Amino acid sequence: MNSIDSMSVFPELRTLSAAAAKELAILAGNAIAARGRFSIALSGGETPRTLYEILARDYRDAIDWQHVHLYWGDERYVPQTDHESNYRMARETLIDRIPVPESNVHPIPTSFANPEDAAIAYAAELESAMPLDLILLGLGEDGHTASLFPGTFDPADRRLMIVTRSPKPPLIRISMTLRAINDARNVFFLVAGEEKQGILEKIVADREGHYPASLVRPKGKLAWFLDRLSSEPRIKN
Repeated sequence: MNSIDSMSVFPELRTLSAAAAKELAILAGNAIAARGRFSIALSGGETPRTLYEILARDYRDAIDWQHVHLYWGDERYVPQTDHESNYRMARETLIDRIPVPESNVHPIPTSFANPEDAAIAYAAELESAMPLDLILLGLGEDGHTASLFPGTFDPADRRLMIVTRSPKPPLIRISMTLRAINDARNVFFLVAGEEKQGILEKIVADREGHYPASLVRPKGKLAWFLDRLSSEPRIKN
C-alpha cells in the first residue's frame, strides 16, 4: 500500500461527504489564490452524489466557481443524457446548481463512433490542465478505481486516457490511467457501505499492488474518507 497522508472515519456517508466538501473548498481557495484556477476530476457512481449535493447547497457562494474547472476521471460510454452517465449525475446534482461557466465544464466525449478516438481527444484536452489539483475516486468491491478494473489495463501505460471494459454493464468505459491520476496534487478516496469492508482491508494490507486502487500513489497528497460501515472492524480513525 502506498503512503497515505490521512485516513478518516465518519459515522455515515453524509458526515463523510461534509468533511470532504470542507477540505475540497480549502483546496479550491488555495489553488485559486496561488494559480488562478482550481481543477478537479469528478467521480461517478452513487457515493459522490451526496458530496455534490452538499457542494451545491452549502458551497454555492463559498467557492469561486468562476475559476473552477471540472473534469472527469472516468465515464461510461453512453450518451450524456443516459441515466448511467457520470456526466449526467454530476450535471443534475452539482453543475446545474452552481455558477460555474459552461466553458469550465470538460466532460469526457461519448459521441465518437470509436471510443478510442474519444479517449485520444480527451487526453489532448486533459494534458493542458495537468497536474490536476484534485481527483475524486471511489473503490469497487473488486478493488477497481475510476474505470481501471483488475487485469484489464497496463499499470505502466504512459497515456492519459484509455478505453477499458467493465465486468458489468455498461461494458465500455473511458478512464484516466494511473499516470494521470498519480500526477495529481491531491487525491480523495470516498468509500462508504458495508460491502466495501472486505476489499478495503485488502487494499490497506496490499504491499504488492495487486489491486488498481493500491496503485494510486500520487505525487501530491492522498486522503481516504471512510464511513463506519466500510471501515469496521480493522480500520479505526
